[in-house]
Amino acid sequence: MTTTPLTLSDRTGGVSLQLDAANGEVSLKYAPPGEPLRLAATISAQGGARDAVSILCAAGAMAASTRPAGIATRLSRLPARAETASRVIGRRVQQFMEWLVASKEDTNYTYDLTPLNRAHLAAVISVVTERPITEIQGYLAEPDADAALQAHYTQTLARLPAEMAALADPVARWARRLGWYAVLRALKPRLVVETGVDKGLGALLLCAALKRNTREGHSGRYLGTDINPNAGYLLNGSYAEHGALLIGDSIASLRSLAQPIDVFINDSDHSADYEYAEYKTIAHLLHPGSVIIGDNSHVTDKLTRFAAETNRRFLFFREEPEAHWYAGAGIGFAFT
Repeated sequence: MTTTPLTLSDRTGGVSLQLDAANGEVSLKYAPPGEPLRLAATISAQGGARDAVSILCAAGAMAASTRPAGIATRLSRLPARAETASRVIGRRVQQFMEWLVASKEDTNYTYDLTPLNRAHLAAVISVVTERPITEIQGYLAEPDADAALQAHYTQTLARLPAEMAALADPVARWARRLGWYAVLRALKPRLVVETGVDKGLGALLLCAALKRNTREGHSGRYLGTDINPNAGYLLNGSYAEHGALLIGDSIASLRSLAQPIDVFINDSDHSADYEYAEYKTIAHLLHPGSVIIGDNSHVTDKLTRFAAETNRRFLFFREEPEAHWYAGAGIGFAFT
């Protein structure tokens, strides 16, 4: 087979595609007519993909009359197919560059959900909680309209040491945690347990829900577990009146609990085995009305498995971040 690179281009669409069999690489450039270069990327093909690159390069070197059947058509369509993918990849690259400059976060990324995604979230939670969708939509709107909550977040960041504040964005964006909040507002739980607290963004939002519930005559308590003694710094002031943190191994902390758990949120060690071990540890504290939320359900089947073992239904909501390079995670729900 030839090792001569094969270059294909679509001058109308602005795509240039080069296949290099010798190095097993595919290079793509995307510059719509009259516009600057939007995307330039080179990837190393492996396995079957590398073989495909070699085949296409060899086919491109053949005379048109001797190309294998279908290869000419396939080659002619590559630039158009690349352009279609370039539009999607280009948006991601642009969002990545904007995030790299504007955001301070290096883990547990925060963002807003698209309006359609929020509508889907409301529909899912309406099923899980058996509450009207209009009620759930109202709950989802509360945090962004809560000036005191937003001010608490900003003021807490202002008091942090510079090295900690440098890793948190100045505006609170709740993403899928809005779903957690709406579940608490709908079900009015007496005990909520979250494993894995990190900065405490979820803890803060959950306690904000409990704070509103208490004003409405439905008091509840939040317990968060984390192995990091510096975790949960956002949970302070009046919000801390509704919750507390247990520092140490999450499973060890869960074993110390005796009160029935109304809502359980797994968001700690994201290994599949540890996730499942948490569910098994708290199984005896669950009741028919308990809701179990998995923050790992976009990558494991452990909550699906636990739901089946405990005669619960399972639903999954996938995030669609707005204007962010990250593809999003999701929420798994196990409920009766």
